[in-house]
Amino acid sequence: MSRLRSISTSVGAFFTYAIIAIVFHWPLPARLGSALTGPVGGDTRVYVWILWVFRHEIVAHRRFPMFTGEILSLAPPIDLSLHNYTLFADALAFPLLPFLGVTATFNVIFLAMTALTAWAMYMLARRVVGPTPEAWLAGLLFGFSPVLVARSTEHFSLVAAAPLPIFVLCLMRLEEKPTTLNAAAAGATIAWAAICDPYFAVYCLLIAACYAAVRMIHIRRGTPSSSESRWWR
Repeated sequence: MSRLRSISTSVGAFFTYAIIAIVFHWPLPARLGSALTGPVGGDTRVYVWILWVFRHEIVAHRRFPMFTGEILSLAPPIDLSLHNYTLFADALAFPLLPFLGVTATFNVIFLAMTALTAWAMYMLARRVVGPTPEAWLAGLLFGFSPVLVARSTEHFSLVAAAPLPIFVLCLMRLEEKPTTLNAAAAGATIAWAAICDPYFAVYCLLIAACYAAVRMIHIRRGTPSSSESRWWR
């Protein structure tokens, strides 16, 4: 019964973040098919094109979507592996594009990513302080933080920051139970971060380094005795 209650609490938290995302970004939800999060003359149009070209290469050309001939039509397919290719968002958009269209799909994915990022931080905070209002507030403050809101007008990929708190949660579980499954979950989260935005994979490595440093390095005041190691702990 407690597990069922925990699941219902988590689901409820996600839906509250989804509702807040709709209200927070209003009137965008009322103009899903005709408005965008940023000017079409900036990076926003590139991310919209990425959602479209990912499905287009698979369906129209039956080709691996990391290559495209839609940029230079008379040249061989161009490699997009070094481009900021939002593979996670592209995969989510794949089944939605035929029904919603490109613009509406982009906006729906954007709102969903905002709610997912807030929910991921809630799950981490709940692991630390329990299912309390403070945990819910932590998710709200992270998912709708100024840095993410400011980036959302141009850099669509940076809104999908959910892997970062989930990775910390994986590290905590791995420390408690160093099993193969928990290690694989941590590695898979880094891969998830990389297909959201390459920066996030680097951030995961930095988080892991800081987490390990906090657990392994201890600084004490005083003069070490002769029996103690000369190396700093």
